[in-house]
Amino acid sequence: MKPSSWYASTLVVVFFYLYVLAVQYIRAEELQSERSSSRITFDDKTSVDSIHVKELGDPSGSLRSVGVGSVSDAGPSLYPTENQGSSLHSVGIGSSSDVSPSFYPGSVGGDREVGIGSSSTAGETPEVTSYSDKSEATGLYNPDSAGSLRAVENAGLDRAVGNSYRPGYSYDPSYNNHNQFYSGGDSLSAAAANINSHHQDGSYSLDFKYHNYDKLTKFLRTTSSKFPNLTALYSIGKSVQGRDLWVMVVSASPYEHMIGKPDVKYVANMHGNEAVGRELMLHLIHYLVTSYNSDNYIKWLLDNTRIHILPSMNPDGFEVAREGQCDGGQGRYNARGFDLNRNFPDYFKQNNKRGQPETDAVKEWISKIQFVLSGGLHGGALVASYPFDNTPNSSPVFHSYSSTPSLTPDDDIFKHLALTYSNNHPIMSHGKACKTGTPSFNQGITNGAAWYPLTGGMQDFNYVWYGCMEVTLELSCCKYPPASELPKFWEENRMSLVKFLAEAHRGVHGFVMDENGNPVEKASLKVKSRDVGFQTTKYGEFWRILLPGIYKLEVYADGYLPRELDFMVVEQHPTLLNVTLHPAKRQDGYYRPQQQHGYYHRPQGVPVNKPNENGGILSSISNGFNNLVTNIFG
Repeated sequence: MKPSSWYASTLVVVFFYLYVLAVQYIRAEELQSERSSSRITFDDKTSVDSIHVKELGDPSGSLRSVGVGSVSDAGPSLYPTENQGSSLHSVGIGSSSDVSPSFYPGSVGGDREVGIGSSSTAGETPEVTSYSDKSEATGLYNPDSAGSLRAVENAGLDRAVGNSYRPGYSYDPSYNNHNQFYSGGDSLSAAAANINSHHQDGSYSLDFKYHNYDKLTKFLRTTSSKFPNLTALYSIGKSVQGRDLWVMVVSASPYEHMIGKPDVKYVANMHGNEAVGRELMLHLIHYLVTSYNSDNYIKWLLDNTRIHILPSMNPDGFEVAREGQCDGGQGRYNARGFDLNRNFPDYFKQNNKRGQPETDAVKEWISKIQFVLSGGLHGGALVASYPFDNTPNSSPVFHSYSSTPSLTPDDDIFKHLALTYSNNHPIMSHGKACKTGTPSFNQGITNGAAWYPLTGGMQDFNYVWYGCMEVTLELSCCKYPPASELPKFWEENRMSLVKFLAEAHRGVHGFVMDENGNPVEKASLKVKSRDVGFQTTKYGEFWRILLPGIYKLEVYADGYLPRELDFMVVEQHPTLLNVTLHPAKRQDGYYRPQQQHGYYHRPQGVPVNKPNENGGILSSISNGFNNLVTNIFG
């Protein structure tokens, strides 16, 4: 080939290559623009593409907010009958604050909040944007100041934010038609009328008797059919003998995760012969769905929480247990003879017991849903027991009562949670021993290891592995009492079961986002001096139960600079704290390694491709041309 022809061919190839690069770059910019238009913006006028949520008004005109930085929120009081019309105060240190009206019906505006640190001026954009409860994109409903529900137009929700936060479990299809529920505002009224009709005409009832697997399944399916707008039934797996491990969600949003609102759970009948908790879970489900329209507290709880209830973790064991047997081990273990509360990974000692289908299912369940609070229901004592259950010095063979306590970094929180249950129980709080030779418990609570140490317990696993605060609730001195005593157990535990779950709304919650307002998933967080960490969800959400006080939050995420933020928690309502992370500087193509913290092991030096930081399309074309010339003249 002649040199002139060779150069002409080269020029044609070069220009064609530049044209392709230009087209790709322009198309990429268009796609980025489209994505930006559909992204959630976390600010005081929250918008999610085509979702339109009417902001709540301030009836008294007294909502005020001052400050910049991270965000604390004057949210609801924990108790709907209290503080109505009163001024609630919240202080966010060094932070911009966001004021939200009370969640509760009948409350009058008057929430007030002051940020300590720098002040903001009108029109100033704070460093950390806020996701206000008064314009929250939950994809469902927002309660207004009069207590009525407004339907949210959520046509673009799934497309904009992927709000179907479904952990891979299939809902029971024969008994649920959730599309009917999510068809708009009119369906809510119809569903509410449906609830009233079933409750009033007595067609939906639950006897105080023990329900075997078939009867339990029938009750759950009946509930799901009659209350499709408040319940969803799914199975997390099967027992050794093939029985479903049913979980019922009870919530105003049974099928969809409510962004910014917590998931909580109860797990009962882990030991098959400890039967009281199993029946109480069925009565709790019945109580919640039939009280939704008549009890403001229950309505608030279901509007702002997703409650997952696993009535029987060991259905095989229950089938062989016998009513009236207060002691002994018949039915305690699963069908392979394993104690399920000794079958979880353990922080203090290696647990070599072979994993069982029931525990494997629960472990996967906990890994898929970010539970904030949990209760494990047992029998054989009357006490609320909190972590740690194990200690570095425990014997693998022998255990004795009155051992040394093994305290967590959150011991104050766990004692508070245990006391919340005990103090709302008319007998447990007395702390009396069930019988001679068994221990008594001060105020009806105990540290698990102080009672007796055990390896492989479920509550330690929840806390250490996933930051979920779980308390073990021992509900009856007799493990499997006669059914005639069930009404008494229900009345004794009803208030405790409800008030315990409401504690998920205590402390701090918020979002971790990048500079563009995108959620940062799996960011690791830790409250300083409390070395058990927790992580954000796919939407950047986090929650932590804390008592009133001033704290420092440490936030870490791969590729971002770590941050520390001061905040205050008050008694009346949770604090909203939103965090913006900034990209870390890169050294030799690697993110700067972040500090190890808590019980999480963070990856070190994740390699990245260096982007073109300057020059835009010209830089891209120049790099492409240099690569082409290198390839041609090589």
